[in-house]
Amino acid sequence: MSDYGQMLLLNGEDVDRLATMPLALAAAEEAARLVARGNLVTGRVQVNGPVAWMRVLAGMVTDLDLLGYKEFHRVGRDVRYHVHLYRESTGEMLGVVDGRRITSLRTAATAAAAIKHWAGGRAVRVGLIGSGEEAREGLRAMAGAVDVTGAAVFSPTQANREAFADEMSVEVGLPVVAASSQPDAIAGCDVLYVATSSHHEPFLHAADVATVGLLAAIGSTQPVHRELTGGVFVAAARTVVDTPDATHESGDCIEAASLRWEPAQAMLLGDYLRQDPGADAGLTIFKSVGSVEQDLVLAYHLLTSAQKSHSGVTVPDVASLRVMR
Repeated sequence: MSDYGQMLLLNGEDVDRLATMPLALAAAEEAARLVARGNLVTGRVQVNGPVAWMRVLAGMVTDLDLLGYKEFHRVGRDVRYHVHLYRESTGEMLGVVDGRRITSLRTAATAAAAIKHWAGGRAVRVGLIGSGEEAREGLRAMAGAVDVTGAAVFSPTQANREAFADEMSVEVGLPVVAASSQPDAIAGCDVLYVATSSHHEPFLHAADVATVGLLAAIGSTQPVHRELTGGVFVAAARTVVDTPDATHESGDCIEAASLRWEPAQAMLLGDYLRQDPGADAGLTIFKSVGSVEQDLVLAYHLLTSAQKSHSGVTVPDVASLRVMR
């Protein structure tokens, strides 16, 4: 008889079926509180070859007795993602989760957690800059977290924004219109969701978002990425970040820090969720760069849901045990 334990495998179809917005939102809120608590260890490595690259993001989430990693690798245009989860206390493998949707889902759900808290039960109108998968996941998350009365989307390619408006209107059951310009998408919105692949040149200034209540910026995750000018942070009443790394890994925040913005004043999302937002005056920025504990917690919630619904495939753990002296 094998001494190996059992582990659960979830493929992409399993994840899509299990990934309800309440589940994703609960995972995002739990991850945010764990980040604020600080009982985490994370690390990353990337290797680049002539035809492929691989990135591994690893973490230990002691409060959930979890350790694990997300890996993704690219060959040409093909990218594959997996999340591997273990018990921290025993090393026992819990499962492997297809990660194709994990990144965009946890990013959107984390932003939706901030937006839900800021809205405080109020209905909101949404503006979106960007029409790719991150923007689509963002609108799904917002529609599942708050009362969205309608949305307007702008991206530079007319066909893309029109397709987004047509398809997402049907999917989320809300009026979504394609705006012919960036100002048209912003006009009248309470929440502005910025999800682009913009590099190097920022395109949003403080004057552009002067009437916006909350701006969720999720596209600038590296120093070379830019969406907001530093002046937007200087003019904002409050900045909330998903992880402390946001203040020095996002090109937006790096420029802001070179002006009069003080990164130490940024509030962690987990701390923000514990406060009464009240009637916020001025602009609130939610800045996200993502972090591996968000991936691990979301994958853990998916595995837990799969066990309850008897989804996925249970197989023997392939890793044999070696006892070290």
